[in-house]
Amino acid sequence: MIINKSFSSSLAKEERFGSLKSLVLLVVIAILATSNTYAQASFETIGGLSYLIYSDAKTAAITFNPSGEKYSGDIVVPEKVKASDEVEYPVTAFGDNAFDNCRELKSVTIPSSVTSLGNNCFYNCRGLTSITIPSSVTSLGSECFRDCSGLTSITIPSSVTSLGDYCFVL
Repeated sequence: MIINKSFSSSLAKEERFGSLKSLVLLVVIAILATSNTYAQASFETIGGLSYLIYSDAKTAAITFNPSGEKYSGDIVVPEKVKASDEVEYPVTAFGDNAFDNCRELKSVTIPSSVTSLGNNCFYNCRGLTSITIPSSVTSLGSECFRDCSGLTSITIPSSVTSLGDYCFVL
């Protein structure tokens, strides 16, 4: 019996070690996949707006201002932006938190090249009074227009098939 117990204990340790090796391998693969995704995107400020440029996908997404300054006034987002590599990229998304807490933002013109508005995209934009979403947009992220207490008019086209949680909560 002692031999069997010792053998089964040794076997259990090998199984746990094998499981640990598998877990470590999965974590390393996840890290490599994530770092590869971010390596292909770069931040650029073009025309006073910040973008993530995805050179492999040949697209751009407007993003939060990394300097911490908040966007304000009336903003017109172009359909395409010319990045530092001299390539023009279509703006296809408003990223998560793109205009988060921009309380002095009055209006935003969304180009027809945009297909999605990210999570918290316009969160707490109290000065935003109206917005027209083009028919190219298919999804609005969670809390996209949360706490936009000044918003009195919004046009949502039938192309929008996905509304995130708490999209319009005050």
